[in-house]
Amino acid sequence: MTITPKQFNQLATKDDLKKLESRLASKKDFNKVLNAVDGLAKRFDTIETESKMDKLAHDRMQKQIDKLELKTTP
Repeated sequence: MTITPKQFNQLATKDDLKKLESRLASKKDFNKVLNAVDGLAKRFDTIETESKMDKLAHDRMQKQIDKLELKTTP
């Protein structure tokens, strides 16, 4: 397969690849992102768990209120 002179001039050189490598994220950068995502996931899990507990407590109190209303309603 032959390439045209125009195509040949568009081939990447070692210098082009080195420049590209310097712009890519490193493993250290990737780990920082993963740590941030893990932190957010943990916070979301905590908030979700607390929300469920609050709903259960609210439902429990509402049942007690309903029972009291039945007792006090003539």
